[in-house]
Amino acid sequence: MAGAVALIGGLSAIGASADTRTVAYVCLPSAPATATASPGLTAALSGPVGATPSQAVTLTWTNQQPSGTEEIITAPTEIATTDRIVIVGDLVISGPGSSAKKTIQATATGTPGTAVPSGSAVPLPTLTAVITPTATGTVGVKADAFTLKVGPADGTPATWYDCSISTTATANTSPASLSIKVTPQATRTVYETVTAQVSETPEGGAATGGGAEAGPDGRVLVLTGSVLVLAAAGGGLLLRTRRRAVRH
Repeated sequence: MAGAVALIGGLSAIGASADTRTVAYVCLPSAPATATASPGLTAALSGPVGATPSQAVTLTWTNQQPSGTEEIITAPTEIATTDRIVIVGDLVISGPGSSAKKTIQATATGTPGTAVPSGSAVPLPTLTAVITPTATGTVGVKADAFTLKVGPADGTPATWYDCSISTTATANTSPASLSIKVTPQATRTVYETVTAQVSETPEGGAATGGGAEAGPDGRVLVLTGSVLVLAAAGGGLLLRTRRRAVRH
């Protein structure tokens, strides 16, 4: 899927569809946890129905522990109100434009709000991840394995459980999944009407930007000039006639 989906950090509030189902997990313990847990978690994966290339898309993944007498992921020791509960989960991404699959990490960090006694269900914070499709087509997303860590607010959290989807034939092994259709962004075409300037050119002459036809103001100037020329010519003739009369 190289070149089809770019991965970035951060969050974006986008969500339009969700797939919710019960998924059987097997959670292997790490000290201080000692017992394997096999809960049926209610997994929900949400994201947008569609996107455009280069649009950041937020994926949200929640896991809810079962209630009643069903098997749960328990706290091996008490979790204080200020302790951090950290989940790092795997999301399997496929497409668009390639049959190859890529696993990205979704993360979650939260505090319980109230103390969680030893042996009680561990509250599981919501995981998020952001992807940016760079090509058109369909992006497939599946929620897969995750690691649960717990630790003090100012320290490094320790791994308590590594959880993966059960492979038992009778279990609910289908993961929560999504399909996101990536399509080109719609564009709007704007048409502009351009009016061409037309100049009349005398036959056989060159276009001079409208000089071949004088407007009203131009005709007044030409007429005034003609009158002045005629007046000057008439005055000259009269003066010459008077001079001849004096000589004679």
